[in-house]
Amino acid sequence: MKFITECEVRMSTPMWNSTYDLQVLKKFGFSCRKVKTSRVQEVFFTLPEMNYLLLCCDGASKGNPGSAGFGFIGRNSNGDYLIAMAGGLGVATNYYAEVMAILCAGEWAIQHGFFQLIFRTYSQSVIEAFKSQKMPWFAISRWKICLSIRDWRFIHTYREVNFLADSLAKKGADLQRGENIIYIHRPAFLSPMENDQQTYYRFR
Repeated sequence: MKFITECEVRMSTPMWNSTYDLQVLKKFGFSCRKVKTSRVQEVFFTLPEMNYLLLCCDGASKGNPGSAGFGFIGRNSNGDYLIAMAGGLGVATNYYAEVMAILCAGEWAIQHGFFQLIFRTYSQSVIEAFKSQKMPWFAISRWKICLSIRDWRFIHTYREVNFLADSLAKKGADLQRGENIIYIHRPAFLSPMENDQQTYYRFR
């Protein structure tokens, strides 16, 4: 008990301010901690405008670095499902996986005749890298292929409204490096899809 009390100075975790928390702190003679609060934020999903293809992208890594994968899903202005892909990347960082999701989505779109694209991803750092044309060295040559795109935009989005791409990325992390699964028809695990008529909630 004395040793634990003496180590209070090393404690930085906040408390929930519950009765149980206060009883524990009192038992060890600790002073009150900062209270951890939770804030609810409304977030929304939006479909692209006419003639644009929406590519919801995400990357996942089981560890950083660790077994990594990427996923993306394409939808048109009517919300129709067009394509979904999950890919394995072997051992990589989460940042690498996020970049590869953008590259693979862009390459697929160009190969299938889509040249007006909107990318949605959670990673703000990846968005800034592509917007400023300061992407990592491994992405430069592949992104040059995507420069035939007539118009492209990036939208930062939370995982609460990008959950399909998140599911695909996690599935990709279980695949071998270079292994890809393309879903031409919407699989059962991608239902329901994000709805632009629905309000979603993010807890912070």
